[in-house]
Amino acid sequence: MIYINISEIIRKKRDQEELSTDEIEFFISEYSCGNIPDYQAASLLMAIFLNGMSQREISDLTMAMARSGQIVDLSDIPGIKVDKHSTGGIGDKVTLVLMPILASLGVPIAKMSGRGLGYTQGTIDKLESIPGFRTNISTYEFIRNVKDIGISIMCQQENIAAADKKLYALRDVTATVESIPLIASSVMSKKIAAGADKILLEVTCGSGAFMDTEDRARVLGETMVNIGKQVGKETIAVITNMNQPLGRFCGNSLEVVEAINVLKGKGEEDIVKVCCVLGAYMLKLAGKGDNLSNNLKLIQKNIDNRKGLEKFKEFIERQGRR
Repeated sequence: MIYINISEIIRKKRDQEELSTDEIEFFISEYSCGNIPDYQAASLLMAIFLNGMSQREISDLTMAMARSGQIVDLSDIPGIKVDKHSTGGIGDKVTLVLMPILASLGVPIAKMSGRGLGYTQGTIDKLESIPGFRTNISTYEFIRNVKDIGISIMCQQENIAAADKKLYALRDVTATVESIPLIASSVMSKKIAAGADKILLEVTCGSGAFMDTEDRARVLGETMVNIGKQVGKETIAVITNMNQPLGRFCGNSLEVVEAINVLKGKGEEDIVKVCCVLGAYMLKLAGKGDNLSNNLKLIQKNIDNRKGLEKFKEFIERQGRR
């Protein structure tokens, strides 16, 4: 029997050695149940931030975090479930716009979203600026909403990718947010645990994003796509420009207002373009059409005819205060 010690794991990564699958699984398991204190976990995070991880280590870390809690079963929901994730940036309200449009086009949207990390706010923070809106719903209600109206968004539950939830918070206060291995494993562990069939990733780059250069954004995108391949989930990554805020407004409630304006057909050109391009790829992943040009037109059509706006209203009403 091999004895695994957290101090030795920290030393190995400090000295730029690869961690074994067993060592990574030990760390995630023991940290999840509270047997490894935050100060040791923070030390390992910093060692990973400074020295990186191999693709095999990143995949092992991803799967260990995904298995640290419940894996949501979405098989009762008809159709191909496509999830979307953005690495974030200033004024990024794409999810608020794109998800109801896709739901209005018949793509089942079952999305688990996060809160703010670093200087950006998350989709959950924005939605909770709507008085009475509930994001902390049960998995049962989450699935029922998708089956009934085609869309639901909930915050990450304690029992879904549980280890990632703890590490996510620790990264936020230990200056390890920008680590590519940690970002990739965090994002993909949640997507895998949330049960989506296919995944669309928006990797933002520029002065307002965690990836400040296109080269770093490309490495992150390729890393996450490779994880998707290894677990059998088709994954597409699209790099978008975040050298300036997206749209005109920043701040949770202001971004909700701007998202509604986009759905009314009154959006700024930059955010409409990003939503249409990402939506075109998501329609392709969902089996709704392989021609991206035609898919772009479908997204724009459901902005113009306000079907996306009507779906957004239905979504807000369904998850409002009860």
